[in-house]
Amino acid sequence: MELSTFKSSTNNALLGGGDIENGSAPLTELQRVKKEKDALEAELRAIRKLLDEKAPASAKKTDLESMRDSVTSNEMGDEVGSLNSDMSPTNGSFNPFTSIRNRIKASSNDAKKFSSRRYRKKLGEKFESFDYDAPDDASQYSVLRDAKEVAIEDSRKEMFRWIYLVLIGGFTGLIAYWMTFCVGRLVTVKWDHTWELLQSGKTVESYLYYISWTAVCMVLAGLLVLWAPESAGSGIPQVKAYLNGNQVPGILRFKTLVAKVLGITLCVTSGMPAGREGPMVHTGSILGAGFARGYSDYFPCLPNMYTGFDNTKDRRDFVSMGAAAGVAAAFNAPIGGILFSLEEVSSFWSPSLTWRSFICAIFAAYTVNIFMAAFNGNFNDSGLVLFGHTTEDGGTYETWEIFAFMLVAVFGGFIGAAYVVINEHITMARKKFWAGKNPAWRIFEAVVLISAMLSAFYFIPMLWPCKEYVTDSDASHHTGFHGLNPIQYNCQDTSSRRLGEAHIASHYNELATLLLTPQETTILQLYSRNTQGYFSIGTLAFFTCFYFISAVTAYGIAVPAGLFIPGMMVGAGMGRLVGEILFSIVGDTIDPGLYALVGASAVLGGITRMTISLTVIMVEVSNDINYLLPIMLALAISKAVGDRFTHSLYDVHMDLASIPYLEADPPDVFNSLSAESIMARKVVMVGVEATIGEMEEALETTHHAFPVVDTGVTKLNRFFCGIITREHLDGQLEKAKKEKKPVIDISLAMDPSPFIAQTQLSLRRVLRLFRGMGLRHVVVVDGRQRVVGIITRKDFINAPTTVQSAIQDPRFVRATREAMMKMERSTRIKGANANAPVKLKRSNSWVGVL
Repeated sequence: MELSTFKSSTNNALLGGGDIENGSAPLTELQRVKKEKDALEAELRAIRKLLDEKAPASAKKTDLESMRDSVTSNEMGDEVGSLNSDMSPTNGSFNPFTSIRNRIKASSNDAKKFSSRRYRKKLGEKFESFDYDAPDDASQYSVLRDAKEVAIEDSRKEMFRWIYLVLIGGFTGLIAYWMTFCVGRLVTVKWDHTWELLQSGKTVESYLYYISWTAVCMVLAGLLVLWAPESAGSGIPQVKAYLNGNQVPGILRFKTLVAKVLGITLCVTSGMPAGREGPMVHTGSILGAGFARGYSDYFPCLPNMYTGFDNTKDRRDFVSMGAAAGVAAAFNAPIGGILFSLEEVSSFWSPSLTWRSFICAIFAAYTVNIFMAAFNGNFNDSGLVLFGHTTEDGGTYETWEIFAFMLVAVFGGFIGAAYVVINEHITMARKKFWAGKNPAWRIFEAVVLISAMLSAFYFIPMLWPCKEYVTDSDASHHTGFHGLNPIQYNCQDTSSRRLGEAHIASHYNELATLLLTPQETTILQLYSRNTQGYFSIGTLAFFTCFYFISAVTAYGIAVPAGLFIPGMMVGAGMGRLVGEILFSIVGDTIDPGLYALVGASAVLGGITRMTISLTVIMVEVSNDINYLLPIMLALAISKAVGDRFTHSLYDVHMDLASIPYLEADPPDVFNSLSAESIMARKVVMVGVEATIGEMEEALETTHHAFPVVDTGVTKLNRFFCGIITREHLDGQLEKAKKEKKPVIDISLAMDPSPFIAQTQLSLRRVLRLFRGMGLRHVVVVDGRQRVVGIITRKDFINAPTTVQSAIQDPRFVRATREAMMKMERSTRIKGANANAPVKLKRSNSWVGVL
């Protein structure tokens, strides 16, 4: 009912026959209502004042505000006056203004809680969406094709699918081993000559040689990123956004693969706090996307392979399988790779994808092991991180230590959350500082920052005192690559730079042993069991804090870099610190190496918020199933602690890149909204019988798809018939021009049965439909199947901002207040119980907010 019509009816009811419900005299009723009207208007002014104080000083006019502005202020005031006269409480059981005020307050708090950074940011215009749901146009129906031809094509496609699975896993493992091989050789050359110069007393020459490696590696890595900007960072946030349905430009190109592989090799060689495990996920994803296409734009001379997977849905699945292969090759963790792809990066999963990812991960892991066996002379399952067995016998721990593990997990959650928050602010400062400047200056930043950082790594251990290393009968399993590797750095006894080479009792520098060795070796030493007291409490405390500052500062510069290994370094240092403190208190029953493993899991969980996949990865990495329960406990607690403060680091970097990522679990405020609340009302439509001019006008826009409507004889209707993509509409336009037809029937080219949403459909259900089916857009229709709007991915991201601005707008409060009074009047006229709570109609979607 329109407001003017309802105004007339309420005036007639009040002035003509008194109150319908209680039968009071007309004059007495009118006087009572006027008195209540004055009190209600005073309440309204208070609400308006409260909302005006919270409203922003300058607010942009949204579509919602334009819709509300259709009723002018004067008309609004007249309607309020007439409607107030009929809004008298019955038996004092219902006060609409108290209800409005409480609902506004509750909804405002809910919207503010939901309106996180992700939903308040300005979305990047460069990001478009994928449509994973294939249209059901007439050309898609297999019944129109020969059954034998369909069977042959399906068999051929399945055969090539398995061939590509083997190739993706094999090439991912090959690249992973090549990276490890190159890093090992380059690091050996770097450190051998550095130590030779240092032992010869040439400290300055040793430092210059050492820092020259860093500068050259950073310059080359920066140039690669300048050539392929998408190769910077770990690549996991971009892959995660792609698999969520976003077209992230450039992340799956061949040159991105080359820059990523070469860049991360140089960065790890330089010694900066960076891991190659995260970039391996990006590498496997690029390989998966490349094989799905079946051809290369960079090498057009190469013969094309099978191109039956060159569509958004199959390419998405191949990228998910490539991500699983990357983790499997990096950590020698095929099961962990599958779970990582399922839990962390993929938004769409199926049982068939599980099986295919399993095969792909197996071939990736075995390829690495085969090459290692070929060069090392034996076949083993130690993987690229090379953690191997960290204990000789089955590890045990006391029952009371569970509480100590919980304490380590809490610390890990706080450290992970602090890492995310600090890195977010550093990244925002970097973006603001470098905005508008030549990207080549980012190379200068990388060189200066990492050179200063590694200079500190080089000189600070010189200030650290040396500690005596005493061998014992069990020392044999402490030395070597899978154990302790003490370094004699600035110590009196310099007969050998590493005691592991000479096997003699001497002195070693604790801090140099942690800072001036490869990162994997440092983690191995922190994990080593039965080595209580090897690192002092002060050394571990300084190392943990110093490396945390270095890692959080380095992540985000314009070079390829992962965070798994730096996060494990910080966590292992923190866990070992707690273990050494407990060892000094309790005694020999404490094994600090176990606490290092739990601490590494906790910090990684606090940064990434992974649980199941990270549990399996840590168990496969440590090769020790005895400590599965402490790792699970640590990850569960660290995730819970971290979620109290911020999102995961990957989500934060997607936010900073303004990528419209759709969460799996929508906030509670979506239950109070409908599809009509966020839909775009200006929809470009085409008729079933479209003219050339209509099609050209539609194609001049940037929309990807257009609702097809039946306009009828009058050309004024818009009954929904289907949807047609830009590609299909362009084909129909070319067909019309070729056949010289002014009007053409596009019913055979459109999708006659797409997913649609009624205006009253809950926004939570719309989001689940959107994300679960991989949709790019959903057409909104009313009860008569007329097109009234369309919803895209960005409409979901902008929804809470629109809600918040609506709640803070006094005009919206007045309109909502009127609607509530109208419904209360209607309820009382129908004889409903006045004590019952007011039920808001879903048809007025914005009333549902309150």
